[in-house]
Amino acid sequence: MTKEDFSSKLLTFIFTIVMFISLLEFFMKKETYYVIYVIFIYVIYMIFLYLEKKNIFKIKLYIKILIVITIIIDVVGGFYFKLYETTGWFDNVMHGLGGFSVTIFFNYVLGVKKISSSRILVFIFAWSVGIATGVFYELAEFALDIILKTKTQRGLVDTNLDLLFGTLGAMIGSVFIVYRKDI
Repeated sequence: MTKEDFSSKLLTFIFTIVMFISLLEFFMKKETYYVIYVIFIYVIYMIFLYLEKKNIFKIKLYIKILIVITIIIDVVGGFYFKLYETTGWFDNVMHGLGGFSVTIFFNYVLGVKKISSSRILVFIFAWSVGIATGVFYELAEFALDIILKTKTQRGLVDTNLDLLFGTLGAMIGSVFIVYRKDI
């Protein structure tokens, strides 16, 4: 087993433990929405690991770490410690970090640098993917608010700030992609 394989397995183990403990905590508190959210996120992560094992694509370890850290901060900090509800800044930071993380992840999976050798075109494509992901996330929040009667969107200003910070995160991620050689 290579060092990267070991590190990837260790990351998955740590992620599994954190998600399992979070799941139990949310279950004991009867917070059904968060139970469903944790299960959904974990299943998506496992699907990507399965696709990677089947050699559909290979994700660099630092990208996996970035995604796992983003998810853990979201679940533990945002939902378990209620930072989304008790602070004014946490939601903005998470949309920026999320925009950065998903921009790097999806553009790596899509092989954005294979599309063009032009840095400007790579930047525009990468940024567009990041922005589109942020818009999709906001639409998902809207759907959850309507269907499950959650309160993830707290008005127009909140939604616009979410989109703004997600767009800024996607822009920073796109710059990272343009200048990083291994993406």
